[in-house]
Amino acid sequence: MSEKTFPPASTPGQARVPDQSGTTARAALPGPLPWAGIAFGLGGYFLWGISPIYFKAVGAEGVALLDLTAHRILWSCLLCLGLLLAFGKRAEWLGVLRNPRLRRALAGSAVFLLINWLVFVWAIDRNQVIACSLGYYINPLFAVVLGRLVLKEQVSVVQWGAFALAGAGVLVLIGNADSAIYLSLIIALTWGFYGLIRKRFAVDSLIGLTVETMVLLPFALAYMAWLAWQGQGALGMANSWTHILLLCAGPVTAAPLVLFAAGWRRLRMATMSLLQYLSPSLQFLIAVLLWNEPFTTVHAIAFACIWGALLIYSWNSWQIARRSA
Repeated sequence: MSEKTFPPASTPGQARVPDQSGTTARAALPGPLPWAGIAFGLGGYFLWGISPIYFKAVGAEGVALLDLTAHRILWSCLLCLGLLLAFGKRAEWLGVLRNPRLRRALAGSAVFLLINWLVFVWAIDRNQVIACSLGYYINPLFAVVLGRLVLKEQVSVVQWGAFALAGAGVLVLIGNADSAIYLSLIIALTWGFYGLIRKRFAVDSLIGLTVETMVLLPFALAYMAWLAWQGQGALGMANSWTHILLLCAGPVTAAPLVLFAAGWRRLRMATMSLLQYLSPSLQFLIAVLLWNEPFTTVHAIAFACIWGALLIYSWNSWQIARRSA
């Protein structure tokens, strides 16, 4: 697997690059502003933010939760394999498959990914989009803790203040939540550990997702075969529109994940965690404007805290970047 340099994982002016074991080591960076990582991160979070629209459309066609998840795995895997071959990454992909350490890491991240998918779609199907968004509001705070404790990333006093303000907004939401709070917590924890694994092990974003879906593919195919044997399932049974929607599960699933992993490897966990607020904010707006879920004064207070934190953190990061330029 060829060595690549990425923007900082711990301190400005340093990055982590893969060593022979598949983990990461420090290397010098050519510049202080990882704009590519920011663009990847924002792109992935934007697509996730609007993804409930797609899952609502599939659910409206009567596709069961597990059936939809199996289709997500199948079509994502096939799409990723096709892109991998088209981009000439076959040798690098085979190198990852031959590395036991990377195989184990990606098998672990695949488990967290699967749980996150199931809970996310289950919540959307039961009109709990705000619970989903709350989970993704909590996750950045959890990710910053993981980044500090596991990756030893440095966080300034001003940035800690920004996270404290965001945490206050999250606490306001939790204080107003109902029994669906457990959905939010599962989403936050599974996504946090998934991001940590993908951060620690330097694998190309497309190759990583390809291997993760390959790990899950046998289970998805077995379940789809069982449904077909029972005369159930959408494949071959549903109408043409439903089949088109299911085929779209590949790009809908793979595109934001590839963008997320690309940004996650190029930016500090703290920076990606703040960018992540774009996704739940879009989910909140979709839930309120399209599906008439209530937006209360409590939500307005929480939004003010969270976006205030985003502005503070962004301003402080820009100041640090200017001083290191």
